[in-house]
Amino acid sequence: MRMRVLLLGGENRLGQALLAQAAAEFIQLESVERPEQGWQPDMADDLLTGAKPDLVLNLAFYREQFQLGLEDAAVLQAQQQFDERLIRGCASKGVTLMMLSSARVFDGSKTTSHTEKDEPRPTGALGRLQAQLEDSLRTQCPKHIILRFSWLLDAAPEGPFGQLIAGLKGPSPLTLPEEWRGNPTPVADAARVMLSLLKQLDCAASVYGTYHYGSSEVTTWISFAQNVMQELIGRGVLSGDVVFQPVAYGSLPELRGRPQNAALLGRKLMLVFGIKPRTWRSQLPALLDELES
Repeated sequence: MRMRVLLLGGENRLGQALLAQAAAEFIQLESVERPEQGWQPDMADDLLTGAKPDLVLNLAFYREQFQLGLEDAAVLQAQQQFDERLIRGCASKGVTLMMLSSARVFDGSKTTSHTEKDEPRPTGALGRLQAQLEDSLRTQCPKHIILRFSWLLDAAPEGPFGQLIAGLKGPSPLTLPEEWRGNPTPVADAARVMLSLLKQLDCAASVYGTYHYGSSEVTTWISFAQNVMQELIGRGVLSGDVVFQPVAYGSLPELRGRPQNAALLGRKLMLVFGIKPRTWRSQLPALLDELES
């Protein structure tokens, strides 16, 4: 790869998946892991000055955004300060910045999958911050990629997939929200998409803008849980069916700020980059293997 790519957050599970796939193709990415004191705003300037990258891939707050969904004011402020400084620095130095966002920028009232043309209307603090950072990146840094995901799943026990597995192994019945819709997307698939983007950007393709990606097909969280349960039964992890207790989506406080419809349509990404979605069903066994390893 001719570009010098600086990856922020190489220690998290998405960063690790990306580094592994890049190494398999003999592509070298310069990775920086989270410092012990966390990501401080002045570090953004130091990293840009020291590494002199052509492109920065910002996964610094992946865990907080996509696995924990933290809406703690102090955490959001730290993210905002660091990301805003990074945006200004990339803009001033002409560096391309790739940033992750999510379906949280929508209110979830749409009945079909969201496209890039839909206007953001976040209802939660994290979604509002993501929408604000998107606006800052668009207005300040012409050379940018905003990549929105729906449900990003990894093997972390504290993440949504890990919690689902723990719930399936726990006492029955398992309480799950009704009609929570989205694209279950394993981090390995997300890493595949990001690496494909990097390779085309390396060819000087002028394809900046906002894109959606989600593994196919759109499903409900209950239906996804049923598929996971059947896979666990087949592996001998569960002895039989788990009883699900559906409850109204709005009755679960842990889902506050998340859109009830988190489904994203990735057609623009396929048309511009030729990146076809993979089915989450075909990737579920590998995701469970990672959880059990």
